[in-house]
Amino acid sequence: MPNTTNILGSLPDECKFALLGLTHVRVDLPAAGVVLGNGTHVLSRFPFEMNSQWQSWLGIEASQVSEANFVLARMATTGFPPAALPVSDATNSELAKQADNIFTMLRLLGTIEYERGFLVTGYVQNGQAVCQNFSKLGRLEITRGCLPWMIREEHLVAAADLARAKSSLMSSFPDARRARILRGWWALTTGLQQFYASDRIHGFVRALEALIYPEIGKTEGQFVHRCSLFAAPGAGKDAAREALGEAYKMRSDVEHLHEWDRSLGKYPAADREDAAFWRTRQMESLACAAYAKIFTDTVLQKNFYNEVVLEQFWRKPEHDVRAALGCVCDISKLKLVKRYNGWGRAELSEWPAGWADTLKPKHDGRAAGAFRAVGIDA
Repeated sequence: MPNTTNILGSLPDECKFALLGLTHVRVDLPAAGVVLGNGTHVLSRFPFEMNSQWQSWLGIEASQVSEANFVLARMATTGFPPAALPVSDATNSELAKQADNIFTMLRLLGTIEYERGFLVTGYVQNGQAVCQNFSKLGRLEITRGCLPWMIREEHLVAAADLARAKSSLMSSFPDARRARILRGWWALTTGLQQFYASDRIHGFVRALEALIYPEIGKTEGQFVHRCSLFAAPGAGKDAAREALGEAYKMRSDVEHLHEWDRSLGKYPAADREDAAFWRTRQMESLACAAYAKIFTDTVLQKNFYNEVVLEQFWRKPEHDVRAALGCVCDISKLKLVKRYNGWGRAELSEWPAGWADTLKPKHDGRAAGAFRAVGIDA
C-alpha cells in the first residue's frame, strides 16, 4: 500500500486514522486548522504529501485528494498494540463513521456545496502514513434556489456537539433500528442524498411525520397543525400553515407517482416549479432544524423516546407543546426564488439583504477561496 509523509504534524505516530475530505467547498478556516473538543482535527488541506507510489495506485483520483480544502481527521492512538496497526479492523471503520457523522451533522446547519468528497483510512507508523483504503463519499445534494453558506469554526463546534448528542441518543435505545425518531432521521438523511427535489421533499415530509406522530385518517390536518407549532412564530403562522399544506400534498403526489407540482394549480403555470422548489427548501430547513433541536435538547428528547410518550406529548395543551419545542425554524422567512445561477443556487439578486456579508472570509488562504476554482463563488 502507498506511504505518504505527514506534512502538517496533525496526526501523531502510532495511530490509526480516517480522513474525510471535500474539494472546493466554501469554508473559512485558519491556516493551522481547528481542533474540536472531541479530538477531531479540521484541516484546510490533505495532511500528507503524496509520493509517486500513491499517485500510481490512486491514478486520476489523486487530484481529488490533493485539491481538498476541507478535511475532517479522526484518530485512535490507544487500545491496540503497534503490531496491530497494519490490520484494517473495526477501529478504522469506527473512525470513518465518526468523521461521516460530523459531516452529516454539519449539513443540518447549512447548505454545503462541494465538488467531490472522499474517505481515506490507514495508519501512521515510524513517521510514515500508510493509506489502506480510499472511497468516494456519497453526496449530500442541494435544493435548487438555496442560498450559499460558509462553513466556519462555530459551525464545526456545533456539528461535533450534535454528533456526540446523536450517538448518545442512539445508545439509549434497546434497538435503534425500531425507534421512530431514528427511522425519521434515516428518512431525512436519505432525502438529503437525493438529486431530484421531488424525491427530496418526500424524505423531508416523512422525517417530520416521524416527529409529529399523526393519527390514522388525520395525517394531513395534523401535519399542518402540529408542524406549524414549531415552524414559525405567531406572526408567520398563516404563511407556515400554507407552506406545510402545499408541501404535504406535494409529498402525497410524489408517493403516488403524480407530477410533484400537480397540487400547485393556484400558481401561474410558469411559476409552479419555482413554488415547488420553495416548498421543498422550507421542508428541508424545518426538518434539519427540528432534528438538530431534538438531538441537543435532552429534556425534549424524553418526549420522543417511544411512541407511547410521543402520543402523550402531542395530546398536551398547545401552549405546552409550543413551549417545549420553540420556533426551531421560521419557514415564513424563506422566500420564493425565481432566478438561479448555473449551479442551481439563488442568483445574487434573490439574496436577502446583508447575506453577502455572511460569506466574507475572516481568514486568508487556500481554505477560504478554493471554491472559486469551480464556480462555487458568490
